[in-house]
Formats: sequence, C-alpha cells, structure tokens
Amino acid sequence: KKNKALSSIEPGFYNNKDLILDKIWALLNKGVKDREEDFRLPVVVTNSKQGPDARIVVLRGAYPDRNVLRFHTDIRSEKIESLQNNKQIYFLFYNKEEKIQVRATGTATIHYKNETTAESWKKIQSMSRKCYLAVNAPGSVSDNPTSGIPEQYNGKTVPIDETELGYEHFAIIESTIHSFEWLYLASKGHRRAKIELSGTSPTVTWLTP
Repeated sequence: KKNKALSSIEPGFYNNKDLILDKIWALLNKGVKDREEDFRLPVVVTNSKQGPDARIVVLRGAYPDRNVLRFHTDIRSEKIESLQNNKQIYFLFYNKEEKIQVRATGTATIHYKNETTAESWKKIQSMSRKCYLAVNAPGSVSDNPTSGIPEQYNGKTVPIDETELGYEHFAIIESTIHSFEWLYLASKGHRRAKIELSGTSPTVTWLTP
C-alpha cells in the first residue's frame, strides 16, 4: 500500500530538473545517517589492472558544498592500489521504495594518517574499529576460514584503548563528484537526467530514459 500511494503522487522533480540535485543530496545525506536508507550501501567501482572492480561500501559522508562523498577502507585493500594507479571512481545507488537510481562519477583522494583520518578515527566506535585490527591484508589467502581479526577479539567487544592499533590500517576515500546521472522509474513514464558539477554552477540536462 505504501509503495502504491507513493507511485500515485507525482513528485516535484518529475518535470522540474531544478529540483533533482537537491533530491539526490537529500538521499545521500540520509544514507550517511540512516541505516535503513538504501543509499547507505552503494556499489563502488574502481579500475584495477584486470579491469573494472566493484564492491559495496558504507557511505560515511556526503558534502554538497564540496561535491564530495566519503567512505572508509583498509589502506592494505586492493582498491587502494587501484586508486593510486587510476583516481577515477564510480558509485551506483538505488532506492527501491522511491525508485530512484543515481550513478556518480568522480576523482578519488586517499587520506591516510592525516588530519582527516585522525578526526574521523576519534568518532568511530570500538565495534567498527575492530575490523582494522586484522593482522593480514584484506584478500590475503588463508589456509582456514578466518575473520582476519586476532582470535582473542572474535565475538567480543574490544576495549577502546586496544583498538588504537587499528589506526595503522585506517584510510578514508574522499571522492570529488564531477557528475550525477539520475533515473526515476514511474509507471506513467520514466525520467532521466545528467547533472554536471564541474562548472561554476550545476548544469542539468534531460535525457531519454
């Protein structure tokens, strides 16, 4: 019933391209704060030596004033090497209830042991910090099934002071977004648009879905 009610109401952005960018940032900001928001878990694509490499990340920051999206990672992960070789990065978001898909293209910056990572690390809870205590790099071959985390911490809450070692592996990827491609699915007719952000002000162009 909820989805049917939503689909019967024509949203303001349906025929007004000036409202699309605000809607995108609203969903991105909600994704940062709300664990139930679909935009919280985008697919991120990088360019590895073998070709496109995709994974899901947790959206940790959305900054419309800078056109920047942020997520956390392990400095030893394969995506770091990919981004060092090619800074281009792509995001794919989809909100099932609102039937909105957003593709974003950007340039990534790796933050490691700097003011940005230090400030964020202070705010991360022990449960999340525990992931960075893994002895071996993500993707390392193992003879046995493993969480990667030292055995004494498996299934347990780690005292916050013991998680400080994880900062050695903690990194932040900030992506400056150059363009969004937006798709809204509607039974009465889909809508699609591209938003260029590289100029002094956003440029929105309607596209055929």
